[in-house]
Amino acid sequence: MANVTIYLTAGCPFCTKAKSFLTEREISFQEIEAPPGSKAWREMREKTGSGSLPQILVGDKPIGGYSDLVNLEATGELNKRLGIGGPGPVSSLYDLIIIGGGPAGLSAAIYAARKVLKTLIVSKDIGGQVAWTYDVDNYLGFSQVETADLISKFDEHVDKYGLEKLVGVEVKALELTGKIKKVMTTDGKAYLTKTLIIATGKRPRPLNVPGEKALIGMGVAYCSTCDAPLFADLDVAVAGGGNSALEAAIDLMKVARKVYLVSLTPLTGDEILQDKVMSGPKAEIFTEYKILRIIGDSAVEGMEMESLKTGEVRTLNVQGVFVEIGLLPNSELVIDTLETNRIGEIVIDARCRTGVAGVFACGDVTDVPFKQVIVAAGEGAKAALSAYDYIINQR
Repeated sequence: MANVTIYLTAGCPFCTKAKSFLTEREISFQEIEAPPGSKAWREMREKTGSGSLPQILVGDKPIGGYSDLVNLEATGELNKRLGIGGPGPVSSLYDLIIIGGGPAGLSAAIYAARKVLKTLIVSKDIGGQVAWTYDVDNYLGFSQVETADLISKFDEHVDKYGLEKLVGVEVKALELTGKIKKVMTTDGKAYLTKTLIIATGKRPRPLNVPGEKALIGMGVAYCSTCDAPLFADLDVAVAGGGNSALEAAIDLMKVARKVYLVSLTPLTGDEILQDKVMSGPKAEIFTEYKILRIIGDSAVEGMEMESLKTGEVRTLNVQGVFVEIGLLPNSELVIDTLETNRIGEIVIDARCRTGVAGVFACGDVTDVPFKQVIVAAGEGAKAALSAYDYIINQR
């Protein structure tokens, strides 16, 4: 095996990463401390042409820093340079990994495929947030389409290109620095890529009141499309006053005996949805009421609320509570590495760039306004085209 030399210095995170990388692969190496400006650092710069740390040499030939080391392994070139027989276990190096299988992620996948990028989609499901609603009536080309049919069409379109998909798998960590990014999943595997698109969408915002967490799945729900049929001929409450709450109330009025809509503020949803709820004989609306707690031991038995105007406390005898008070961005993976706004959305520019080279974001997880299916799909297309431009302009 060829000799490996690594020039490094204390406190350098990429030096530590390079050492760990070599140690994990049982590749012996010589360390040379090379603080900037030192004799060893000047020697390193003369041999490699670079003053950045770390610098790694195989034999007497420089290969670059940590990200270059990862890239060589991903392509099988590292074993060749080390003189190890055969290519060894080589991780696939993707041009693009997309995290998320909603409209933004699937649209990005289609555009990536058309640019002949080697692409992997990683998602816990297909459809994302759009699967939480029953139908869509504002997507171009469809006056009205059931959500299941729309998701199926999206998925079939992606499958037409034969892209790799990991569905039912969640990402637990990301390494975004350097030319090669690493995506680590909860099943213990790691995937390498030149570019990354984050299209992880949002999740329901909880009420954070007593009884809510303990009764999730026992009467507390966050998706009327998924769970409304379970409440046939029962009394239910919907928490919220925006579009999602109004849509949930409309879904529930089809099956429930009584639907109470409880909002902390005056209703803010679209007027057409407000009219549908108000005209429904099963609906009763309470605005400017604060929900205090959800009552029940092994199942929901009621909900307690307080009028913000009068201070009156009332109890609704309901068997279900649907929480529809907004969404939180699924940005925990990058909250410390990418710029986010005050509510945790990833900040992007007009090309879906995040500020970290090779990392893009699209859809509802970003700070782009107007969270709509058609907007997410368009942003996904932009993100993929931006990733392609990034790859072809790399030196």
